[in-house]
Amino acid sequence: MPAIRFAKVVASLPATLDPDTLYLVRTGAGFDLYCSDATGSIAHAVNPGSIAHAGAIAWPKRTATPRIVGDVGGNALTTLLLTASRQYFVPFSVPRMVTLTGLRVSVTTAAAGTASVGIYDTAVISGNDAPGSLLASATGLDTGTTGDKTGSLSLTLQPGAIYWASLIGSAAATLRALAVGSVQTSLGRTVNGNPVISHLFAGGTGSTLPATAPVSLTSGTGVCPAIYLIE
Repeated sequence: MPAIRFAKVVASLPATLDPDTLYLVRTGAGFDLYCSDATGSIAHAVNPGSIAHAGAIAWPKRTATPRIVGDVGGNALTTLLLTASRQYFVPFSVPRMVTLTGLRVSVTTAAAGTASVGIYDTAVISGNDAPGSLLASATGLDTGTTGDKTGSLSLTLQPGAIYWASLIGSAAATLRALAVGSVQTSLGRTVNGNPVISHLFAGGTGSTLPATAPVSLTSGTGVCPAIYLIE
């Protein structure tokens, strides 16, 4: 068996390949892996195309920095005044298996009340992907004071699956949020219109996340809350 060689992280595959070599090609904050054949004439991607959702980002292994769901294209966050008892849904996927230990939101202007955050799986409703069943949640996040609010949970996410991060609050607090131009466009746009759908929402009760997401959802075309994933 020939020896296998490893090439360090490179910007792109070289024009002339070494045979039997693994190439680590930089992409975003991570890298893609390619393996050349015995002749050095071609390099094959290792496990290509496993991500089914445009909201995925290339994460390196565990990091101490919480990551916002979806693909953030901007370089700054904005804010969102919550509608009390409105449930927000933001789709995302992950490029590798991720075990969450918590979810976080950040309150910039306080309003006395509580909020809940959670993760839903995907259901197909009338041929469309939509939030389905609640997989895990954290309750009792205090929106009556400003700052980061973290709820603990335990959930393992699988690559290739579409998940929905969800938030509901009992009061109209203001949170850190994603501007429309900074979120994934995987939900498309309004019918025969230009506004990008940034999230989905529905009316709810207090700060309670239902076990099953509402079937009737409205397309949100404005900013959406920034929900942070914590490994």
